[in-house]
Amino acid sequence: MMASASERAASAASAAQDLLGNPYIRRVVEDPEIRDNARVAYAAAREAIDRISSSDNPASAILDDRKVQRSIKRAGEAAMETRALIIEPRRSHHIFRNLVILGAGVVLAIALSESLRNKILDLLFGAEEEFDYVPTTAPPASSATAEAPSAADVAASNGKADTADADAAVDSE
Repeated sequence: MMASASERAASAASAAQDLLGNPYIRRVVEDPEIRDNARVAYAAAREAIDRISSSDNPASAILDDRKVQRSIKRAGEAAMETRALIIEPRRSHHIFRNLVILGAGVVLAIALSESLRNKILDLLFGAEEEFDYVPTTAPPASSATAEAPSAADVAASNGKADTADADAAVDSE
């Protein structure tokens, strides 16, 4: 007994829903780049097969015909790219997120590292000039009545003078 047309249509719709449930099939249906790569791979393979089948010796056509070799290579490259796009979806580039993370790292590095801060300030504003402070006012004058210590006082404070040296120093004054 044959199934009616409505039963066959329902069966086909069910099969289509099952196919679209597969993530790989869904990716092929939704991504035009995958379809274009598959189309290029099919056309290149078809071209190579046509050239090989039209030649008298298929083995020599594969080995010697440069057009056949280019077609086979193009078909293989397109098929591999299609496979890669189906299996590994494109990764989105997070440029903005990466720039924010980089900026936060730079700010933290500058905030936490005094030597880095100094280098950046030197680059922006030039290196600081080292200078010695010289006061513009004169220091207080020493008193004229101050005496230089005598040799006996220096010797006594050092503890090394003997009495003869001390007496000689006193006599010379």
